Amino acid sequence: MIRQGLNENQVLESRQKFGENILPTKENNSWFVILLSQFKSPLIYILVATAIISLILKEYMNAGLMALVVTFNLLMGFFQEYNAQKTLIALKNLLKPEAIVIRNGINKKIEAKDIVVGDLVVLGPGDKIPADGELIEDVNFLVKEAILTGEEEAILKTSIDKNNLVFMGTVVIYGRGIMKVTKIGIQTEIGKIGQSLAEIKEEKTPLQIKLEKFATKLVYLIIVICSIIFLVGILRHQNILQMLKISVILAVAAIPEGLPVAIMVILSLGMKKVLKRKGLVKKLLAMETLGVTSVILTDKTGTLTEGVMKVVKADFVDQEKALLGLTLANNQRSNLETAIWDYIRKKHFNPQDIFNSMARTFEEPFDNEKKYMLSINRINGNEAASIIGAPEIILQMCDIEADKKQDILEKISCWAGEGLKVLGVISKNQGDLKDKNNFTWLGLIGIQDPIRKGVKEAIKVAMEAGIKVKIVTGDYRKTAEKIARSLGFNIAEKNIMEGNALEIISEDELKEKIDDIIIFSRVTPHQKLKIVKVLQEKGEVVAMTGDGINDATALKKSDIGIAVNNATDVAKEAADLILLNNNFKTIIAACKEGRLIFSNIKKVVAYVLSNSFAEIILIFGAILMGLPTPLTIIQILWAHLICDGPPDIVLGFETRNKALHEEDPKTLRKEEILDKPIIALIILISLTIGLFSLFIFTYFLKQTGQINLARTITFATVATVDLIYIFAFKDLKNSLFRTKNIFDNKYLFGAVIYGLILVVAAIYVPVLNKVLETVPLKPFYWFIVVGVALITVFWVELIKYIRNGRNFNNAMPVENNN
Repeated sequence: MIRQGLNENQVLESRQKFGENILPTKENNSWFVILLSQFKSPLIYILVATAIISLILKEYMNAGLMALVVTFNLLMGFFQEYNAQKTLIALKNLLKPEAIVIRNGINKKIEAKDIVVGDLVVLGPGDKIPADGELIEDVNFLVKEAILTGEEEAILKTSIDKNNLVFMGTVVIYGRGIMKVTKIGIQTEIGKIGQSLAEIKEEKTPLQIKLEKFATKLVYLIIVICSIIFLVGILRHQNILQMLKISVILAVAAIPEGLPVAIMVILSLGMKKVLKRKGLVKKLLAMETLGVTSVILTDKTGTLTEGVMKVVKADFVDQEKALLGLTLANNQRSNLETAIWDYIRKKHFNPQDIFNSMARTFEEPFDNEKKYMLSINRINGNEAASIIGAPEIILQMCDIEADKKQDILEKISCWAGEGLKVLGVISKNQGDLKDKNNFTWLGLIGIQDPIRKGVKEAIKVAMEAGIKVKIVTGDYRKTAEKIARSLGFNIAEKNIMEGNALEIISEDELKEKIDDIIIFSRVTPHQKLKIVKVLQEKGEVVAMTGDGINDATALKKSDIGIAVNNATDVAKEAADLILLNNNFKTIIAACKEGRLIFSNIKKVVAYVLSNSFAEIILIFGAILMGLPTPLTIIQILWAHLICDGPPDIVLGFETRNKALHEEDPKTLRKEEILDKPIIALIILISLTIGLFSLFIFTYFLKQTGQINLARTITFATVATVDLIYIFAFKDLKNSLFRTKNIFDNKYLFGAVIYGLILVVAAIYVPVLNKVLETVPLKPFYWFIVVGVALITVFWVELIKYIRNGRNFNNAMPVENNN
């Protein structure tokens, strides 16, 4: 039947009358709400309480500086959270549902929001129905309405009775249909109950939860330590209010309240980087998991290949009948069907006119389980059946002599060996047309789909990183084998398993063989689930690509579900990563970024904690020795402003390096944020900075008797050392001296320059001398400061040397790969 649909004028009239097909979404937090949320931080409560104490004591300068610190922390937290929210909103807006409509007699793909009342929408398996409407054509049309009814069982919809209504947000499970839109947007059933489609729900990741719990425990630990410092100070006859303020401010400097925000920034930055490589990460959790992915199960078509299909070979017994069959069993929904349609046109055969003139009376849609499509059409008053599908399967439906059948199978094998996707076409016009017997063989077509540029190199990179790549395809074995060899795989018999063997093998047997298998051919969707399950039982972290509704279960089961850009709505919803360019290279780029994120988080945590405990050791040691506090409250706050500000955030902006990418993913998975070497590093750095600073304070206090001079040198040491040894944290496993370009992280370099300027200003600007109680230092003292910094860097490098057990001096420079 010929269906014209709406013309452009009718579309405009309908849109003016009924509006756009959009639902109201939850409002994102405004900038004001985000700013107010920063006051929920315990850090702010502590600072405000201390400022109030200073006001009571009429120490207005202290109170003013604390207000400055409060403002600084509020603004930093605000801008970080605001930018993170903007990133997530931008990512969400990239997920634009699409639909196929018939307008002016032509099938046209448009954004779902552009659908209008009166549109004819073509629906197929995996589609989310984009509006409310009535079915006007259907073929075995099953819909799941769980979003409205809560019932998981699919319902059969037909166009000939009252069960012809379909609703926005429900999912087509099977079959094919055409609906006429009756309601859009908030007028739909789902619009009335206030739900919305395709929202990205952002939850805290396991890593964020671990860090928050860790930070909470650390808060309690620091409160205990500060309480002890306070009590010791009292026992040593220190001023009570002074000790109270010192204890509170020390807690402020020591508690890494910015860690959760820093982690959010690092993760969202990683998502943005992957997006630049045409990968849309839907959840922050996926960025963590991608870094430890050990197996990638990838489809062949459109991921390893370009997805630009072209019929390059044909062998027909009867060309006219074969072209007719290829026309009638074609819904023009996939790249493959479109390629066949274009081929038919080039044969001076008008497929659209023929398709419109021969009404389809029955259809069995193609699916990946049975691997063929059946269409029954009325031709000149009589009905005839046409089937397109996997040639070795539909060949068994034909009456054909054994030797001819063997010739056809050899030709299939030969074409597949050239890397072609091979399809067969058969027909019959007598007997039970639905019965899969007594068909007539009409011929073969071979479709070429070139390998994507750069995929071979990407697979090599994956293997170097310890990531196994397995091709899981519904294609013929020989086709997959040819593609695999072209991509650099060495294929032997043990490296291939076909779907029929996969079906009967037990999971225990598969577990023994699966490490050797590179190609799974003629695989059905439920078999993909079996593969994923077995790999996960072996301790692998599995990423899997998929595009159809039947892939959704395996995508959800896998650790990382990856959908191609032209996948069904259901597959995209189940996926964690969407390949906007359908390119395998994007998967590898995302895995690299995931590794980098975990590495950077470890660096930030170790660096922040090292700074925190160094100040505790310094002040606690001085109190135990009966000395005045080595740093004033204002000096602690100023150092806090420098060292807990930009540097610890931009340390997370480090670029990836080759050594990191060559790590075994199973080793990375076992790594803790704070493993024994990192804990040892934190303790050693804290002791080095704390004890050296304490020695410097004690020495100069006794030698000069000038407490302001002693405190100034101590202040310069603590602040400057923190800013210099941060470069040793650029790589926690490889020597700083192996890094080809120490200043490749321009943001880190800028943050360090910013910090050093504040240190110098605190010591040499007269106004700040009065505020901070500092005095200008002679050049000689800076040799001491730099010396302590170099010793600290040496300790960091020594720990890395002991941890890795290799000679840094003989090692080649590490090359950064951006």
